[in-house]
Amino acid sequence: MQNRPLSRDFYSFAIFFIASYLVASLIQAVISLLLGSRFITFQSFHSWLAVLQSVFAISSFALLKYYWSKGYKVVFATALVSALVLFVQMTMIYFLLMHRDLKSFYMNLTVAGLVLNVLYGTSLVFSNAGQKPWLKRGGWLAILTGIPLCVIALWSIKSQDIELRLLLDKTYRVIAFFGILVPVTFLLDLLMESKSLNNERERKPVILREALKVAAIISILFFGMSFVGESYRSGTGRAYVPSMQVLKQTTEFGPRHYVDHKGDTLRYRLVPPVAYDSTKKYPLVVCLHHGGAHGKDNVRQLSADPAPFLLSDSIRWKYPAFILIPHCPEGAGFGGISEFPDIDTLVFETITTLEKEYSIDTTRRYVMGISGGGYGSWHFISTRPDMFAAAIPICGAGNPELANRLTKKPIWAFHGAKDPLVSVDATRDMIHAIEKAGGKPKYTEFGNSGHDIWRYVQAEPGLMTWLFAQKQ
Repeated sequence: MQNRPLSRDFYSFAIFFIASYLVASLIQAVISLLLGSRFITFQSFHSWLAVLQSVFAISSFALLKYYWSKGYKVVFATALVSALVLFVQMTMIYFLLMHRDLKSFYMNLTVAGLVLNVLYGTSLVFSNAGQKPWLKRGGWLAILTGIPLCVIALWSIKSQDIELRLLLDKTYRVIAFFGILVPVTFLLDLLMESKSLNNERERKPVILREALKVAAIISILFFGMSFVGESYRSGTGRAYVPSMQVLKQTTEFGPRHYVDHKGDTLRYRLVPPVAYDSTKKYPLVVCLHHGGAHGKDNVRQLSADPAPFLLSDSIRWKYPAFILIPHCPEGAGFGGISEFPDIDTLVFETITTLEKEYSIDTTRRYVMGISGGGYGSWHFISTRPDMFAAAIPICGAGNPELANRLTKKPIWAFHGAKDPLVSVDATRDMIHAIEKAGGKPKYTEFGNSGHDIWRYVQAEPGLMTWLFAQKQ
């Protein structure tokens, strides 16, 4: 870059893309406030993220060129490093769902990005750029939002308290929302400077710049509306409304909870066998819901697969069993996902408690689950092979290093070959690792399907007959 005056055409270009980035960031921030991180599982999110990332890159390039032309060398350096880290962070989001083990690195990168953003803000305030009122105000905003965001991010990484992490997450999103005001100050600075160019001789517009503007407008409108639409359909701003069937089940199978010695609570429902006879022993099926059913109401897990299937009259009459349906809170998991506190111990202790109260066959405990519940199913059978006789993990991932524990465990795993949320390689790796260790797991892969394969799994001939035939 050369240190030379900028044209009116450049100011128009820079103002347009910073304004476009503001619009895109506002859409993203509002949905993030309403939905938390659930939006990353949407079909439309990756396309929307590509648009957001592209607009960010172009607007950052324009700002960097502006800083360089004005001789703000320190600001240019801090802004460049900060933008590069944020760009890499955005890129990593594409891989987070497919490779959950990257979550720890992603969080550390987030903290690094926040620290760099504070340094960027500091350079705007205390360097020669601080002579521009709006740039100085933007710097202060970056500092005042960046410092608490950095503290919250570090606190959240260190904490294993689920309730605290939920509070920190919500606080983080609120503060980050106000962080949108930072580029507003940059926009106002450029608008003020552009007014001094009124007497400049008109130049022929650069075709590439105009084409980029048109592409940005079309992309934000098309992919933005798609993302907003899917967010709304997923329940943005709308409370969960249980079906009549679920309401009936909440009455029939009342809410229960287990509290451990530390005061941590597991909310769950326990469905007894049809015509329960305390003189007989019955198997226990632990049903782990997917990520879309997290919460505290102790209701919505009843409507999340595979619970409706297990609670159907045909299954309950044909295979009398206790069905334990724990409800995992937001910000936690059943296990197997790094950086998320898990509730596995609470579930295990609940099982032990229930066995003192009911006639449960301790040689026939089973676990099955989908997506996040699939992670949990692999985790349960791998970490407590002494407790579970068999597992049906669906669209999940396990730890291949624990495969030697599963060589004698009946496992029937399922996955879609085109799963965009949890890589099919996660299940393939587990199956290969168990086979290499000498085990013989069952594995069914649906070649033309993605993440939503439950309708095929429940139709699999002999699935439940196979499960209930297994014993320790």
